[in-house]
Amino acid sequence: MATGLQSQELVPENLRKLLAAAVSSIQWSYAIFWSTSSAQPGVLEWGEGYYNGDIKTRKTMQAVELNDDLIGLQRSEQLRELYESLLAGESNPQSRRHSAALLPEDLTNSEWYYLVCMSYDFNIGQG
Repeated sequence: MATGLQSQELVPENLRKLLAAAVSSIQWSYAIFWSTSSAQPGVLEWGEGYYNGDIKTRKTMQAVELNDDLIGLQRSEQLRELYESLLAGESNPQSRRHSAALLPEDLTNSEWYYLVCMSYDFNIGQG
């Protein structure tokens, strides 16, 4: 099981924006980039992702309207923050970073799948 998106330093900084462009152009719900683990040779783990699917509850701190790409980037970040808070065992919503933080009950089934994929890792010959 992945322990918290360890290989982030190996992933290009603009990869989420590149994934967003690809996902939007073919109308997929999400894209996941798997990268090799820096801690476990031969293991693939979550590298980066972009969520573009259905949203059950929209939480935002901005009063302005966002375009679809910015909504997707914001939701991808909110899902990452929720994953990290669940991984850390935070059960108190007030301990979250800001008022736009998601709660598990805010998620659609496809958002849950995307979030759970963050915990996946694949050993050689698996998957």
